[in-house]
Amino acid sequence: MADNPLGAGLRLPDDVPLVRKLGHELIEFLPVGVYLCNAAGQLTTYNSKAAEIWGEAPDVSQGKVKYTGAYRLRSEDGAHMPLEQSPLAAVLLSKKPITNLRMIVERRDGSQVPILANIVPLLGKDGNMVGFMNSIQDLRQHAAQEQLQNNLHNALLQAQKMEQIGKVGGGVVHEFTNQLTSLSMSLALMEKEIHDAGSEQLQARYALCREATEKVTQLAEGLLLFARTRPRTLERIDPNQLLLGMSTLVSNEAGQQIHCQFSLATDSSFLRANRQHLESAIINLVTNACAAMPDGGQLTLSTFNIHLDRSNFPQHNANFKPGRYVVIRIEDTGTGIAPEALEHIFAPFYTTRAIGKSTGLGLTMVRSFVTDMNGQLTVTSRLGEGTSVSLYFPCYGTEHSLAITGSDGTSAGE
Repeated sequence: MADNPLGAGLRLPDDVPLVRKLGHELIEFLPVGVYLCNAAGQLTTYNSKAAEIWGEAPDVSQGKVKYTGAYRLRSEDGAHMPLEQSPLAAVLLSKKPITNLRMIVERRDGSQVPILANIVPLLGKDGNMVGFMNSIQDLRQHAAQEQLQNNLHNALLQAQKMEQIGKVGGGVVHEFTNQLTSLSMSLALMEKEIHDAGSEQLQARYALCREATEKVTQLAEGLLLFARTRPRTLERIDPNQLLLGMSTLVSNEAGQQIHCQFSLATDSSFLRANRQHLESAIINLVTNACAAMPDGGQLTLSTFNIHLDRSNFPQHNANFKPGRYVVIRIEDTGTGIAPEALEHIFAPFYTTRAIGKSTGLGLTMVRSFVTDMNGQLTVTSRLGEGTSVSLYFPCYGTEHSLAITGSDGTSAGE
């Protein structure tokens, strides 16, 4: 070790051909890319992992490939790196290793692979340079893991911010609701006096005030629900009976131009949820569906059971547990949602409707409610074809809904 100080390079035995043969066999099984160049910088051997990183397997028989099998090298900041001026060439001149060097391999197809290189000079028995060995590690997976960790960290910070906003906002909205109650009571007391006054103009202005107050009250109710400031009571619910019990509400919301159909599986399992919140979620989805069909169409509410696991349900959220689920699905044949809008539909106050037509809290509250019930929610949509929203709830108990008749006179589940 005295004549080969640390950092001066690896000293090879006299039998270089044997070393080359054994070296090739050994490096082939390494989990990183490894290749060797001779003293002239010519590539002499490499393993399959190196070829995978380069995106090609260069022919070394003619001695024309120098320093690397990569089509092109770039520095970590993306600048082009001429091979004759690269750290690879510098190792041959200095006989000193270069470790933990970050570079970018550019392939012939233009794709890029970030790598971590460790270049070690190879010395003969007399101490002269006979070449170098370079181990290159593919950093793409490492970069993806770093990005995932950053995303999770940012998501956690955002969740903490939203939690604080919810707590503060809940108190503010409670006070806001109290003031609205006083305003509503005052308007109610004024109603008789305005009616007795007989002024149509005054009555019209009163109606506008009353309508505005009701809209703001509904918004406050939605904010309170979103902030989860109200206690919830869970109960065992038959999804088929629930939907049929809401059929009049659904039909009234749909109006004359939209045909409503209930397709309810006779073996649908029960679920456990807060009835008021579930009904509110369904009405929200029905309202959205009807708004997407201004010229009429078909609205379908269906139920069925399904077994979900991570392989057949990749859209699951963090609460997902494999098992049996009962599904409530609301489908329409409306205008659909543009792909660029689909990824934002659950953001609070985001809406695709005209100003004043929606608060943008509907889908946010629906997802919040479903998640609270350990459920899942998916939305699929195609422009010009319609939208389908599915609510997945864990099956509760082993009982099934009884055979029932749909509101359109057909047997449920047909």
